[in-house]
Amino acid sequence: MPRYKLIIEYDGTNFSGWQIQPDDITVEGTLEEAFSTVLQQEIDLIGQGRTDAGVHAKGQVAHVDLPDATDLEKLLNGVNKIVGEEIEVAHIEPVHDDFHARFDAIARQYEYTITTRNIPIMHRYAWSIYQPVDKDQLKECADLLKGEFDFNGFSKFNEDNWTTLCEIHDSKFEFDGEVIRYRIRANRFLRNMVRRLVGTMVHVGQGKKSIPEFREILENPSLKRPTHTAPAKGLILEKIFYKKV
Repeated sequence: MPRYKLIIEYDGTNFSGWQIQPDDITVEGTLEEAFSTVLQQEIDLIGQGRTDAGVHAKGQVAHVDLPDATDLEKLLNGVNKIVGEEIEVAHIEPVHDDFHARFDAIARQYEYTITTRNIPIMHRYAWSIYQPVDKDQLKECADLLKGEFDFNGFSKFNEDNWTTLCEIHDSKFEFDGEVIRYRIRANRFLRNMVRRLVGTMVHVGQGKKSIPEFREILENPSLKRPTHTAPAKGLILEKIFYKKV
């Protein structure tokens, strides 16, 4: 069967993450059920990676093998109607038969949103903090992350990890009045890694932790120094990068 690449958007608030889990409502499970319903046969989606419960996506990627002569427009209309307003398959395109959403990806990009007061219309998509933060300290922390490091000190243990080394291509904060956005791009991410980085950097900016302490977690992860995990709701998977062919 021909293979297709999907770009998927979702509001993760009411889902137990991307990956299928027994007895939980997940994005992947909801999509597989919708595809199978429309096509009247079992369909298996392969995502580029998981997102945790409550995390959102603008550019999640998956691949799927579909029957010959599938009417793609009719398929997407049917799938998007079934999954409801919190999920949208935004794009579908044919790819070569050995394309793999996970193993062919060369980089991932996340954005985390923080507000310095409660902004009701952003409540589902931002972490509201009320104690002032030092912008220069946030910037300094973000700059320290560029390059390859062992992020074991900023991640949740996962026995499936073959390595905890990640190469950070870009890491920066942007400030727009009451809204702070942090963007990070890397070849790979570990579980809870972005949220722990953000939460700990905010603690530095609030004077609860020093930059030398932050650097020590980064450079000496085996010491298992405490970190702080930012809420899932502020995190968005923005984009997955692939080599051009």
